[in-house]
Amino acid sequence: MRDLAVGRMQRGDLPAGTRIRWGRLALAALPGKYPEERSQRLVIDSARVRAYLIREFGPDATDPARDLAALRADVLRNLGMPRETAARLADGWQSLPREQMLRLRRIKNMLSALHPVLPLLEDGTPAAADLRAWLELVPRLP
Repeated sequence: MRDLAVGRMQRGDLPAGTRIRWGRLALAALPGKYPEERSQRLVIDSARVRAYLIREFGPDATDPARDLAALRADVLRNLGMPRETAARLADGWQSLPREQMLRLRRIKNMLSALHPVLPLLEDGTPAAADLRAWLELVPRLP
């Protein structure tokens, strides 16, 4: 269901309102794709859909699917480790155990999902500064 909904959300020949509804359906279907828990993979997929909706149709603080501040907060909250720890581990990621490498990779994927809306995220808030610091770390992550 999620894949079908994402495909329809991305169809430029459909009206904007219809595409936004498909995006919301894609978000609603995500817990079924990852039923085990609110995993980082769920957050990554959710961030990708939400960033697409925001890029295509603009941010809207009244729409949870297009709430820019909520998207940024959700990603930052789910990174799974302090930035300082991630920076330390990134310096020697090649020698880390597989599970730690995967954690760093998921962090990179989560942050990369925000690239389509990066200019909109620069709003001078402390959260924006925190995100900027995390994004500087991305090239060093596996």
